[in-house]
Amino acid sequence: MFATIFAGGLGAGLLGALMGLGGAIVAIPFLNGLLHIPMHSAAACGLVSTLATSCGASGRNLCQTELVNVDLALKLQLSTALGGLAGGLVAGWLKGPVLQILFAAMLLYGGFEIGQSLRRRKEEAVSAITNRQQFIPALFLFFGAGMVSGLLGVGGGLLVVPLLHLFLCLPFRTAAATSNFMMGLTAVPALLTYLGRGDLDLVLAAPLAGGVWLGSRLGAWLLGRAQSRLLKILFMIVLLLSAVQMFWRGASSW
Repeated sequence: MFATIFAGGLGAGLLGALMGLGGAIVAIPFLNGLLHIPMHSAAACGLVSTLATSCGASGRNLCQTELVNVDLALKLQLSTALGGLAGGLVAGWLKGPVLQILFAAMLLYGGFEIGQSLRRRKEEAVSAITNRQQFIPALFLFFGAGMVSGLLGVGGGLLVVPLLHLFLCLPFRTAAATSNFMMGLTAVPALLTYLGRGDLDLVLAAPLAGGVWLGSRLGAWLLGRAQSRLLKILFMIVLLLSAVQMFWRGASSW
């Protein structure tokens, strides 16, 4: 079991760092769908994997590349972290199948938005929040992304990457790297709520985090070399396949 979870974490960390998702988007379906771990425990482990991805990928991105938009990330981080705390509290009131179906819906949304962006031929120029008209809507949107993070254990990258790429017009690789930087701080308050309820199983979380950290280091190295269009296609495929699996499990457990 240890080796299986470590290997799953390795793949989750690799894909998470490449796509700015934190690894939880792969780790949670892996734990819940393949290993039949209860959804609340899988979500808690997903937040641990998100933290591990952020530590592994962001360290490399910050030191060896210029992909991370640190100024923009810091402007939005408090709102996202507060959303993560709110989502973690709400998750304790919902049953496992409800979380699974919500998770599937968010996956479909993310896949649709990235699919729409594939129609654009060129990467957009890097944008920044320059006035109050941009700043206030961004705070609310990233609060919502953080709430999804805490609710479903996905680190927020599922919505943060599309928001950074489509709403704030960052190039996809920059959006993924910036999302990796933000996710760790977003995951911490949500993880504390799961820990307080006793949902976190350290026997599962430890090998998962080790695999995710190692995979995220490799993913961060590949991120600076991969083509943005290829990353978008991989991102969309992973989201849609995970959505189908998660929706089926949630509906059959209702």
